[in-house]
Amino acid sequence: MPPARRRGGGGGFGRRARPPEQPDSAEAARGRAIGMLARRDYPAGLLRSRLTESGYAPAAADAAVTALEDERLVNDLRYVESAVAGRTARGQGPIRIALELRRQGVAPELVAAAVDSRSPDWAERAAELRRRRFGAAPPADARERARQVRFLLQRGFAGEHVRHALGAGLDADLELDLDAADLHGEPDDGAE
Repeated sequence: MPPARRRGGGGGFGRRARPPEQPDSAEAARGRAIGMLARRDYPAGLLRSRLTESGYAPAAADAAVTALEDERLVNDLRYVESAVAGRTARGQGPIRIALELRRQGVAPELVAAAVDSRSPDWAERAAELRRRRFGAAPPADARERARQVRFLLQRGFAGEHVRHALGAGLDADLELDLDAADLHGEPDDGAE
């Protein structure tokens, strides 16, 4: 009988990285940052915070990220464009995308330029997502309409996009709910 496998300690997901041997070294922080960038792209603010979380001094993390920006290996504009395209392809709306980018430390002006929620494209994307998910037929009753409204709002679409996606015939109660969603503009964090 083979020996029992031990939990934890092995490689893979959830493994904690070793603390840096030289936490004040910008060159060591740069090496860690390049390793991180090899797996996926990061905005500068998120990369800085990940480096400091992993044990590097804030000055070393700043110097490393600034050097990577100078070398054009870190570019927030490129990251935002890629992130918006990827999240849009997954069916997320402008409110949710903008909220996520802001949480990652991307400059508000970059977010605003990349995610214009007033663009008519978002209304069409919401309509297409609704058709893909629920079919071409309009919702049969108020319960089904409410379900579709909730789905689109949780995906990060604004009330005006949901109105367009569902077309005419919304109940007055749902209209009020959509107006409230336009005022607040933030979907549930864990919704998908």
